[in-house]
Amino acid sequence: MSERDVRRRIVSISPPDELEAERRAWAVVRTAFDEREPVGRPRRSLVRPLLAAAFVLALIAAVVNPPVLNALRDALGRDREKTVYRQALFRLPASGRLLVNSANGPWVVRKRGAKRLLGRYREASWSPRGRFIVALRAHELVALEPGGRVHWSLTRTGRLAFPRWSQELAGSTRIAYLRGPELRVVAGDGTGDRVLNRRVPRVAPSWRPGETFDVSYAGRAGRVQVEEADTGRTLWRSGRLGRPLALAWSDDGERLVVLLPHAAAVFGRKGRRLGRTRVDGTAAAVAFQPQAHRFAVLSRDDATGRSTITLIDADALRASRRVLLAADGSFRDLAWSPNGKWLQTGWRTADAWLFVGPKGTQKVVSSIARQFSSGSGGRARFPAVPEGGWCCPSGD
Repeated sequence: MSERDVRRRIVSISPPDELEAERRAWAVVRTAFDEREPVGRPRRSLVRPLLAAAFVLALIAAVVNPPVLNALRDALGRDREKTVYRQALFRLPASGRLLVNSANGPWVVRKRGAKRLLGRYREASWSPRGRFIVALRAHELVALEPGGRVHWSLTRTGRLAFPRWSQELAGSTRIAYLRGPELRVVAGDGTGDRVLNRRVPRVAPSWRPGETFDVSYAGRAGRVQVEEADTGRTLWRSGRLGRPLALAWSDDGERLVVLLPHAAAVFGRKGRRLGRTRVDGTAAAVAFQPQAHRFAVLSRDDATGRSTITLIDADALRASRRVLLAADGSFRDLAWSPNGKWLQTGWRTADAWLFVGPKGTQKVVSSIARQFSSGSGGRARFPAVPEGGWCCPSGD
């Protein structure tokens, strides 16, 4: 589509609520004109600034008016939606820091929008309270500080994946990760690396918050297993569930959600199965809301191309379900803010992040791939926010 065609389509738009939008814009401009401070300039010099101000205010009125935005999107075509308006990541809508995995490595984003690229690492995730970050590089497991200084590294052959840091107990922590088909555990200071299970599917492990280092993981034959990492003692093992995609624990360690392709199964801390609920379409991600037994599930209907985020109560699976978002396109990842009021998701087809807040409030940050491309050549790849990637309310 040529620039001339774009201009012609914009000019031809007759958006809904047009008259009221014009009245609101004119009221603002007229008030500003009446309250102006007269200056000794020729009459001719005032015309252009006033016209420019009127145009800017009318444009702002259009941008904040959803019907006008929808009309613009329809006129330009949905595939050009992200060119209609762009917003840089000036600040996060809630306290904390965001960890972002990009093609160039992980970034740390602070609340006011300051970003730092840590280096050529991948699959980074936070330690407890965000003091450190664990990441992978070639055949290395690396622990580094949020400022980028390497704390320690561990070299291992094979394909490394899914490093996850445990809670802190008596000043000690553990890290679980996969090396090929093996599930391994190492202390938070890089010592004591050992095998916990020699053959597991490629699913990220998840630590249960509690008084011991209990790690849950997908086992063979579609089962989920929970073990005490220091002793290797099996605490419980589920029945056959199908094909687990992801595991997530509530903050109090009392509820475990196992995400399956078309359902979510919920267990108590001792392995008692509490129920199972369907997922509309194909499941993609799950995340527990902080300080609650509610969890969000991201799914996509492949037939319609529509994605949905549903908030489900783990204690009332059938009675409590609320749709937080339903939109066309492909989404990825879910990350709750530390205060549990905002939920971040990546809108890949719009190259945007969407923050869903209290009472359905939404904030959109566009051109995400470009903002985390670090000036690299070629087409920027859409970044990912890992499980628990929005961390640490006292981090700023």
